[in-house]
Amino acid sequence: MPLSDYAGRTPRGSGDDTPVRRVSRHRHWDLDGTARATCVACDAEIHLDERHVLATLEGDGPDHRRYLCDEACLAAWVGDART
Repeated sequence: MPLSDYAGRTPRGSGDDTPVRRVSRHRHWDLDGTARATCVACDAEIHLDERHVLATLEGDGPDHRRYLCDEACLAAWVGDART
């Protein structure tokens, strides 16, 4: 499924009830490589200078960003049964 197809969907069972505004493959360039986040789907630690998926929920600010390991975690997070 293209990442753009996730826009407008609401994650199920994750505590997030705000629709997804945008999803993109992402890399956070960090000179010292210390930027980390936790995947909202599987709770794995993500090194943000490595490829991952960034989902931005409706609204503004960093608290509307959700980091995911990859497209499989994204599909699990929104409850996409097609994966």
